[in-house]
Amino acid sequence: MSAPVVQTVPRGFRAPGTGFMVGGSLIGAFGAYVFQWYGTRVFTPDEFAPISALWTAFFILVTILLVPVEQYVTREVARGRRSLPADLRTTLAMVGVCTVVGAAFVIFTLDRVFEGNPQYIVQLVLLCVGYGLLYLGKGILAGSRRFRDVGWVMIIESVVRLVAGFALVALVTSVVMMGWAMVLGPLAVLAMAWWRHDRGNPDVPATSPSGFLRGYVGGSAPAQILLAAAPLAVLALGGDSSLVSVMFITFTLYRAPMTLIFSMQGRLLPYLVGLSDGGDHHSLGRIVRRVVGVGALFAALGGLVGWLVGPEVVAFLYEDEYAPARVVAMLVAAGVTAAATAQITSQVLVAEGRTRRLGYAWTAGLLAAAVVTLIVGGTPDARVAIGFVSGEVVALVMMGMLALRR
Repeated sequence: MSAPVVQTVPRGFRAPGTGFMVGGSLIGAFGAYVFQWYGTRVFTPDEFAPISALWTAFFILVTILLVPVEQYVTREVARGRRSLPADLRTTLAMVGVCTVVGAAFVIFTLDRVFEGNPQYIVQLVLLCVGYGLLYLGKGILAGSRRFRDVGWVMIIESVVRLVAGFALVALVTSVVMMGWAMVLGPLAVLAMAWWRHDRGNPDVPATSPSGFLRGYVGGSAPAQILLAAAPLAVLALGGDSSLVSVMFITFTLYRAPMTLIFSMQGRLLPYLVGLSDGGDHHSLGRIVRRVVGVGALFAALGGLVGWLVGPEVVAFLYEDEYAPARVVAMLVAAGVTAAATAQITSQVLVAEGRTRRLGYAWTAGLLAAAVVTLIVGGTPDARVAIGFVSGEVVALVMMGMLALRR
């Protein structure tokens, strides 16, 4: 058996392309918000509800099923193993699950949420396929430390979606055209031909994809349901289409830290893999303690800022009818910051291959959120917000404890 390929590029955060990757993630996030802002300016909250539900469903599915693929590929390529074609088969299997679950959701809610339009079924399926290929490509590029190219992936995806949204809605003023613009974003990234950079050694033994992904998906499923399912939870509690759009816009805007972390964690993971493979558990423990401590402080500050200016920020960026109640803004801001901290902490467990522990932390958080949402009183949006922040705090505490535990 051939010796593993040894990475000789710089390991620290000053490696070439890091700055561009950060800039690309910011541009990508900004483009996503402009896309949603444009939709809220053209369409009323009731008209925009299908895109709110489509984006929510696609976000939950890809983060549960496809972001773990990116993390697996990043870790394997960083170890010096060639990813293709083996990991393409793994990706397509996860894409298959994504399309089946996503199509079933749209079909089940077609008349209530999606205006009875079957185009949304096709769009959800194509989103799963497009983002499956995009995350596979990001994993190969991040694992091979081509961080500048990762930045370009995020820029191209966001800019193509935005430009397509402007163009298609200008041609036909229909909210379904924004769904087609969403489909075009990830598919455009294929023009980068990212598979050319998969140059590792095929003889390096692979980490079991089933074991890695089973643990990761088991953790990411409750994590993303907790983070992104608020609009659907409001719908289940009796909220109308307008309130669904309000919660969608609020959560999407406030979870900007999570969007950036999902984009940047491919940059962090190779560094943590290096510490883990080198047996530097002391440094990993120090990172966990610092992240949890600083994150708890920022969660409190985030809640304060949400209370003071949260509704005003939403009303300024979108329209007054999209602004949440002040207490909802406070709770969502604090909860999203706690979620971001837990996600950063989770990368230590991913680097060490201890992905099963992710499920313990996020499942505890989701159960706490569900229980609190059911027992508290109030309007649907307030109940969901209280349950959300409770669940994220529980998940953060559990994640820190499990990451420190050897």
